[in-house]
Amino acid sequence: MNAIKMSFLRTVNALRAAFISLVPYYILYSFIILSVEVLKHFSFFNATFTPEEIDNIVRLTTTTLLPLLLNMSISYHLASICYVSINKFLATVLSLIVYFSVEVIMHQGDSARFFMPQSFILAILVPLLCTYLLAKTMQMLEQYQRKINTLLSSNVATMVAYIAPFALIYFVATFIFSALGLHLQVGSSIVLFQETQEGLLLLVRTVASTVLWFFGIHGINLFDSIVNIKILDHFMHPNLTYKDFFNYFVLLGGLGSGLSLAIAIVLASKDKHTTYVGKLAFPFVAFNINEVLIFGIPIFMNFSLILPFILTPIVNFCLSYLFLSYTHVITFSDVFIPWTTPALVNMYLATGGNLIAVAFQLFLIALGTLIYIPFIKKYTYTQSSTVSLENMARKFDVTTSIEAKKDIKFHEAQSSLIKSHYKINKIIESIHQNNLVLYYQPKIDVQNNVCDAFEALLRIKNSDGSVRGPDFIIDIENSGLASILDIWVCQEVKKDLDLWAEQGFYPEVSINLFPHTLEDKNYVTEIINIAKGYAIDFEIIERRSSINKKILENINSLRENNFGISLDDFGIGYTNVSMLYEIPLDHVKIDKKIIEFTHTEKGLILYNSICQLCANLNLQIILEGVETQEEHDRLINKDVHFIQGWYYSKALPFDAVASFSKNFPQ
Repeated sequence: MNAIKMSFLRTVNALRAAFISLVPYYILYSFIILSVEVLKHFSFFNATFTPEEIDNIVRLTTTTLLPLLLNMSISYHLASICYVSINKFLATVLSLIVYFSVEVIMHQGDSARFFMPQSFILAILVPLLCTYLLAKTMQMLEQYQRKINTLLSSNVATMVAYIAPFALIYFVATFIFSALGLHLQVGSSIVLFQETQEGLLLLVRTVASTVLWFFGIHGINLFDSIVNIKILDHFMHPNLTYKDFFNYFVLLGGLGSGLSLAIAIVLASKDKHTTYVGKLAFPFVAFNINEVLIFGIPIFMNFSLILPFILTPIVNFCLSYLFLSYTHVITFSDVFIPWTTPALVNMYLATGGNLIAVAFQLFLIALGTLIYIPFIKKYTYTQSSTVSLENMARKFDVTTSIEAKKDIKFHEAQSSLIKSHYKINKIIESIHQNNLVLYYQPKIDVQNNVCDAFEALLRIKNSDGSVRGPDFIIDIENSGLASILDIWVCQEVKKDLDLWAEQGFYPEVSINLFPHTLEDKNYVTEIINIAKGYAIDFEIIERRSSINKKILENINSLRENNFGISLDDFGIGYTNVSMLYEIPLDHVKIDKKIIEFTHTEKGLILYNSICQLCANLNLQIILEGVETQEEHDRLINKDVHFIQGWYYSKALPFDAVASFSKNFPQ
């Protein structure tokens, strides 16, 4: 169940990233719509630049391109976040080809559909299925792919390995979606409501379209593409259709009453980033274009703001519906008002200057702002990068000096963040290109003179075939991605243990776990599910002065599932003596720094005391970093169980491990 949950969360993160990456596109088409409306208002057209041509450009950028870009973005980010072992480019190409093919089949060979597919549903579903199938297929063919990699260059090997899965998944996915689409007539309008039910349809459209935004989906476009809304052209009142009602009283700055949201941000935001987004989006929101605001904060997958985002339009709908139904103080003129006309202005023009109508619309905007304000305060308080700094400044009465340096620190932090992101992207790219590999450091059992245990270590494979150590550990940990890396290592070790088992070789492997991983029960549970039943130990890397309750509970969970626990780097940093008592340990790894101390009499006394202490606590001792004969002879004693270091061997690639173990000590 936890594995399913983690998979779901990774998929959600991929979808969020996919929609966020389209923000520049949303800003572009918002600007195009705004510019076109201004040109229309001033009749700025001529014989070579007609309104029809402009409308075609608007349709291309706002309706036609969106499904296509959405398909590409989702495919790419699913391959980047959820299925990192597959090739991003090929995953994106596969989804695109399936998407095009299904659109053509469902619309009976309409060539226009091939060049410009329009189904939002397929744009989302196709990459979800295609990338999943591709990842699972390539996982089953992993051994075959490894063999090809040894025979061919990296790029050629990738192409060869993907030929059969690519073709198979294309036919399977195309058949599934085509059969489903033809059966359900995807793309045709569904009639949910009959005439006389216009009000109910409009309410459902209001709620459904705002809820869909929570998942990053353009609600109005998707709803209108699958549901027949022609009855909304019926008149609710003289000269007022149900669509007009939606534009005048619900769409106040875009879905979610974006104008109220933007005003609430300007008035109540405690976070510079959110305030900046609110101000940047204001010109667009004024013309009922809210994509910049929604994707800039963002609204989707944001549990803090989704409630007022849904509630405000519902309140607007209900109050306006009741107001128009039970009062007759507003009459509407027979004039066409574009949906991009700003609030208050559209009401003034639509009612022939009725100030009561304008005042009522202003009341709705103000009420929506009041609904948003407490949520904005709470949300932006948690998002603010300066709140903690300001609180500390007030507490210690150093506000003046803090304020003087705040902007400098902010820009330094931004610069550091950009650099960190660049590094992290390079690391992720290495993983995607299969440049991140595991090597295994032998752990010599000096009491039995055998080698059947190894430590899994990360290595980077350079383009020239050489291998270097990981220079990104601090960056990956600071980025919050360390736990994902731990999961990857566990999966790779499991695969290698399975391959060794086929050869009749059964070593024990130790894996390092980052502190962030040990603090998260979900990650630890997933690691247990991956490694359970395998001869795996976990080495604890502690970077704090004490073990908190969460870490201790998760370490106990590992012990309860028969995993050995080692304390890494004992003797330096935060790995103090109290941890020998707090943590249920099997092994203690004495750090290389302590070994360096033993060149002096004082250091040797310290080393022997540590060994005696561990022996009294029934803890097996592992020495790491032993490099010379002199160190080996000086440090070996009856309490030492294992030695790691170049004196015996450097870390070995997968293919050399079994041979080293079987031939040791020769």
